[in-house]
Amino acid sequence: MTLTLLTGYPDKIGKRFAWCGSGSGPSSYNSTTGDAITLPGFQNQIDSIANALTVSKTYLVMAVPATVGKRPTWVLRWYTRSSAVEVVNGTDLSAEKVQLFGFGGTY
Repeated sequence: MTLTLLTGYPDKIGKRFAWCGSGSGPSSYNSTTGDAITLPGFQNQIDSIANALTVSKTYLVMAVPATVGKRPTWVLRWYTRSSAVEVVNGTDLSAEKVQLFGFGGTY
């Protein structure tokens, strides 16, 4: 998912940056690799991303780092809200919108 930063973000809080952005789900979800996150306009590493519910309230989106520590890559895992089961491969989620926020910085 490519996130579009909302106006006013990123915003500096102490030594860290807060960001908030929105995006749409993939046209064909891959439960093996997840939905990779890209955040154009944010020139820092991502420290954390909060989980969110889609605008339709159908899916719970959970952000998962590839590893702990410095400079991990992040993916989204999509789960149905009603059963908390991960979405199956090939599901078209492109109509689903979500807004996410997180923190990051340069070190």
